[in-house]
Amino acid sequence: MKARSIVVGYDGSVDARRALDLACDHVAEDGVVHVVTAYHEPSPGEHARIVADLPAEFRDTYFPSAAPQGYLADAERVLHQRRVAHAGHLVDGHPAAAILDVAAAHEADLIVLGCRGLGRIERFLHGSVSARVASHATTSLMIVRHEDHDRETAEAVAV
Repeated sequence: MKARSIVVGYDGSVDARRALDLACDHVAEDGVVHVVTAYHEPSPGEHARIVADLPAEFRDTYFPSAAPQGYLADAERVLHQRRVAHAGHLVDGHPAAAILDVAAAHEADLIVLGCRGLGRIERFLHGSVSARVASHATTSLMIVRHEDHDRETAEAVAV
């Protein structure tokens, strides 16, 4: 079954690219893939501290959203090459919240995420985006397993 509206979380990682490819395979001919890239916009105080720590020649070139904009542009190039209708969403906020918000706003049929396979310590300290999305999603969710896992195929989880 092909989905009309798919949301993909994209951070430029190998796993996110695998999720994007899978979304392309599962989108309906008249469907749309919504690519969500989230980042954290520092407060004015944080921004000032970061810029102060940079060498003088780089202070005018610091833009917190530069890398995420590049990730989003890369994803959009892939979707364009595969001739898939798409929309990019660069969101200031936590990735899980951004993905869920875009999915709700666009009535997504499916959310597709890469799974980095964080260890217990990293998951405890940072949390897992895929786990957060899975626990709050109101639509189907497909998690693309990390290539180090036993299974290298996508695992569909109905939420």
